[in-house]
Amino acid sequence: MDATGPYTRAMASYAASFGAKDLTPDLISRAKEIVLDTIGAILLGSRPHYAGVRILADLAAGRSDAGGVTVFGRGFKSPFLDALLANGTMGYAADAEGAGASRMHAAAVFVPTVLTAGEFVHASGREAIAALCLAYDVACRVSDAADPGSPYPHSFHPSAVFGHFGAAAAAGHLLKLDETQFINALGLAGINATGLIAWVDDPSEDSRPFVIGVAAQSGARAALLARQGMGGPTRILDDAKYSIYDAFSTEMHAERLLAGLGKEYRILDAGGYKQYPCCADIHTGLDALLGIRARYQLAADQIEQITHRVKPARLKVIDNNLLKSHNSQYIMSVAAVYGRVGPEDILVDRRSDPEVAKLYERAVLAPDEGLTAVEDGSPAVVEVRLANGDSRRQRVDYAKGSRQNPFSRGELEDKFMRWATTAISERQARRIVELTDRLDELKDVGELTRLLAATRANGSKK
Repeated sequence: MDATGPYTRAMASYAASFGAKDLTPDLISRAKEIVLDTIGAILLGSRPHYAGVRILADLAAGRSDAGGVTVFGRGFKSPFLDALLANGTMGYAADAEGAGASRMHAAAVFVPTVLTAGEFVHASGREAIAALCLAYDVACRVSDAADPGSPYPHSFHPSAVFGHFGAAAAAGHLLKLDETQFINALGLAGINATGLIAWVDDPSEDSRPFVIGVAAQSGARAALLARQGMGGPTRILDDAKYSIYDAFSTEMHAERLLAGLGKEYRILDAGGYKQYPCCADIHTGLDALLGIRARYQLAADQIEQITHRVKPARLKVIDNNLLKSHNSQYIMSVAAVYGRVGPEDILVDRRSDPEVAKLYERAVLAPDEGLTAVEDGSPAVVEVRLANGDSRRQRVDYAKGSRQNPFSRGELEDKFMRWATTAISERQARRIVELTDRLDELKDVGELTRLLAATRANGSKK
């Protein structure tokens, strides 16, 4: 008797039938853009300054394998799943990637999975693009079906939980799973899905990207096991006993799984790209503060207080968080003093600077109910009170780089070069831009991933 649930079967059937034949010019263009931006974030996050990444790469090095796959930012290869754990963790280590979707840091999970699995099976560039599109489609629909209207139900991180399904879909596509194998892969991914957002209490920030690496590795492992014939729950996306909706949500909207399936591609709905390596909820505030600072040519000693107003629902995420990357008061104080926020400002605690420490104590994060009228963004109002009693105010509804306020192609490439060249040479980075631009023409995605290997900054062997 076939006990497969109808929603699970429908999703597996779609996954098994989707392929390069379904790619449109819009899908190819969007995928290339996402891959380029995420590779920049990966290379930035591959540096040994990120302790969690360094530890995982060292772990993979202990199992290095000339016949394995590339550990990004390192001069060696390791077995597929070891490499993927490290590479997936790099995707979110610097918090610099974009193209988020359906409550997830989707690109951080899916791009490392696609590139690593693509190298593993010698996939073509078109197959890699199809895998990325499929990952977005599957994971976003599962996340939406379990969305109760709040970002973090039951203390789980959606990026990690639903990232398992997307990684399984991406790897499953590249491993050429059939419908039955996809049913099992989704089931195995679902029963192992996890990722507590308890990383908010880890000031080292090592565990924050680790759950992303686990999602990439665990989802791909599910696909590998399914290909070997391992069974899994056959009703993982349905209203079954002990369902994912019970575990990760308070509601079930299974109809969202299939709405527009095969016609409305979720990768096209993904968000924009980041210009700062920190939580996206702070970006509009940063744009506003830096705009005020530049317009009025303010020095730090002229600033008495900074008030950052956001939607009430976002307050908890960025209010005096132990993680510097998610701490509005810290980020805004650094920006006020230095006129920028970069990767080193997250890796090093700038509150050792008396000027930053002073403004940090006087920075305020406040809720503003009026900002909820902007439903498709994270608007902010920033007020700067000066030592002479004057004040300056600016509102930004959409951060630079967002879909509503996008980067130009040149700006996106400039951002990529800025991040990538922290780990590799400019020549190497230019070559990555070139190959990514014609990703759909590559016969083997390994041609691209080889450029993510030997780096001067990370102690390469080459």
